[in-house]
Amino acid sequence: MRLFRDYTEAFRAKIGTTVVTVGNFDGVHLGHRAVLHRARVEADSLGLELAAMTFEPHPESFLRPSAERMRLIEPGRKVELLAEAGAAIVLAQRFDGTFAALDSDAFADKILCRALGARHVIVGENFRFGRGRTGDIESLRAAGERLGFEVHGERLVRVGDMEVSSSRIRALVSAGEVALARRLLGRLHEIPGTVVRGLGQGRSLGFPTINLSEVEVLAPGPGIYAALAEVGGEAWPAAAYTGTRPTTGGGPTLEAHLLGFSGDLYGRRVTLRFVEKLRGERTFEDVEALKAQIRADVALARRVLEETLG
Repeated sequence: MRLFRDYTEAFRAKIGTTVVTVGNFDGVHLGHRAVLHRARVEADSLGLELAAMTFEPHPESFLRPSAERMRLIEPGRKVELLAEAGAAIVLAQRFDGTFAALDSDAFADKILCRALGARHVIVGENFRFGRGRTGDIESLRAAGERLGFEVHGERLVRVGDMEVSSSRIRALVSAGEVALARRLLGRLHEIPGTVVRGLGQGRSLGFPTINLSEVEVLAPGPGIYAALAEVGGEAWPAAAYTGTRPTTGGGPTLEAHLLGFSGDLYGRRVTLRFVEKLRGERTFEDVEALKAQIRADVALARRVLEETLG
């Protein structure tokens, strides 16, 4: 897989003729995968490479920097999943002021046609592009007629009565609905981070935890979760907590107790994958009541993981 950070790099690389798909791909969820699958089938039928174009940072993060927005997936993981879906070329376009100023005609000409060599372009049916998001499927088709590529708009995917979208998945994760978010993502919501020293409260309660820092991905709403903790390629069952520690104090935290694990993980990268919410955040009358609840939480997490994942 070849990775480019700007369309000018792709242009200089002279990558040849391709089938192109474009999107933010935040989460690489089931809707994204449907578009990627259609593009891969088209590329294979034509004997061409599949090029996936995405944007870093997310355009909304650049255009509205004051708005609170956390991504569903780290940039490197997104590229990895795009490659797994069949992309031989990934353009993770740097979204800055210069790029944002490109109008829809320049986007089609300079990027899709000249840089990526598009013969077919396959996007979601609600695709918008160019300065001010003025371009849509119809204007893209008109550009394709001028520039020599065909355009297909893939219908949006639904799970039950829900339309699959990154914004809907963010709302579900924020509300703690990680089991439902999993259905739309097609995988567990995951949060990578670096293990740092905490306040030692978990250990003092009899349940040592890892505390994650350097987190770029949206955390679920406050509560206790059945989760998996991946350490060096090995998955450990875990009871994860996100919240503000109202009983013991200490402020916001994202931490997890790994069932059956012993060892020092300070400085290591660990990925938490959230399976199911067990309960919301509560304030307990004393530490003994908190300890009793944690014991029950850990037992429930073990049972849920065994029943859900086998």
